[in-house]
Amino acid sequence: MKQPSLPQEHTPMPQYQPTVTSSARSLRFVTVGQFIAVVMIWSLTPLAAVWTVAELHWAWGLFIRFSLAIPIALLCMLYFRLSFHYDIKSMLSYCAGAIGLFGSMTFCYIGATEVPSAIISIIYGISPILSGLMSTFILGKDRFHWIQWLGLGLALLGMCLAIGLGSSEIQMSNFGIMCEIIAMVLYVISTFAVGMVGANIHPITQTAGSTIVSWLGYLCLLPIFWAYLPHQLPNIHTSLAVLYSAFFSSVLAMIFYYALIKKLKPTTVLLITIMTPVLATLWGTWLNQEHLSSHLLLGLILLCSGLFLYTHYRRG
Repeated sequence: MKQPSLPQEHTPMPQYQPTVTSSARSLRFVTVGQFIAVVMIWSLTPLAAVWTVAELHWAWGLFIRFSLAIPIALLCMLYFRLSFHYDIKSMLSYCAGAIGLFGSMTFCYIGATEVPSAIISIIYGISPILSGLMSTFILGKDRFHWIQWLGLGLALLGMCLAIGLGSSEIQMSNFGIMCEIIAMVLYVISTFAVGMVGANIHPITQTAGSTIVSWLGYLCLLPIFWAYLPHQLPNIHTSLAVLYSAFFSSVLAMIFYYALIKKLKPTTVLLITIMTPVLATLWGTWLNQEHLSSHLLLGLILLCSGLFLYTHYRRG
């Protein structure tokens, strides 16, 4: 029913507008903060993986990491008074997230025994473009513009240069590179899978559920690698890497990550990887004395240029 209007000079100003504006700005601020936090955490995660497998077998390193992450995730659920959902859709969402936590991390840690941390992040840097290709050719959504194809070509060329293909400056394990590529593909698949399930689960609950599913997977692997059971505490680098991975990479970043998935498109969330290769290269060079070769720098520049062309193209 239409409400009677007051004379214009006596019409009160709406009192809720400043609140709405302030709320919207706060929401944007939180989203930007989550985005930056994920970028910083994930740029250090490859280095943490390399330090972890330096002394621990990858299966035990991941098992310890997720064993520490589960109590942290459960405490977060308790603090925010959240509970697990046990319906079919929620269980599928937990398993979809575990594709990235269990599947992707398994191959990432195996590859980390063979390749430096900068290369891990550079390979993951291709994930936004792979996400776009999947969206175009599998889901039948947006088609690539020629500018995006140019970006794809530059990014792939940059990755090839960065990993040392055709260069005599560096000898890198093809097995390790292949493992990291598989890890990146599984990571992208997991992103799409969580979005397609659409269970509408709180990010903390999603993180805890996927972490528990992944932990069960690693628990099943341990009998195979029982001979590699660690018998003493690792050095300070490895210990810090495991603790960092458990708290920041496995819990905090994943909570922010799933929150961003709910707010943004999967391809937008994956833009995080446009910044992480650069930062990861700096951390690896500074903290791990990794070799910074000319072809690595050129490959990194081409990769970022390609990602920039791909992600910043807007259809008219």
